[in-house]
Amino acid sequence: MPVDTVPAAPITERFGRLFDALDSDDDGFVTWTDYQRLVERYVHGYGLAPQERRAQAVRVSYQMLWQELLRHSGVEEERLGREAFVGAMHAAAEDRSRFNAAEGVAEAVFDLLDTDGDDRISREEFLRYTGALGAGAADAEERFAGVDTDEDGFISRQEFVLSAREYLFGDDTRSPGGFVFGVV
Repeated sequence: MPVDTVPAAPITERFGRLFDALDSDDDGFVTWTDYQRLVERYVHGYGLAPQERRAQAVRVSYQMLWQELLRHSGVEEERLGREAFVGAMHAAAEDRSRFNAAEGVAEAVFDLLDTDGDDRISREEFLRYTGALGAGAADAEERFAGVDTDEDGFISRQEFVLSAREYLFGDDTRSPGGFVFGVV
């Protein structure tokens, strides 16, 4: 089902930045291999074995998102150029006809970050994650504060998933929720 609407400028900018972050081999396309590289950064950054539950959950959530992107893109190949990716990401993020794959990624990444299993992300857990992505400490601290909306020093699951939604749909193209999808 091809995307038949053009995303608004902030969404185009936001998903263009996501495209740039994901196109890790700079070939002008996003492929499943690019997503695998992102997943490997997470797994390596957390010292997880590939068969561990948290590693598998992140991998599967990204596989589901990738399949949804392909479904929404309408392209025959299993690679998406910038325009196809932006349109497909916009459509997949808004698709409520089934499990929303973008929010599934947020849930799986939350579980990855919550290393002590207390259903909240501490500043230390968040900084470990942003370090695995290659973010600078000052930027990471600013993003943590932006996601910790109740200012209790922790990020709840609700705050984390909401930050992903705000990244996908909000007006702020620099939303701190971009970290959920690997945007540094």
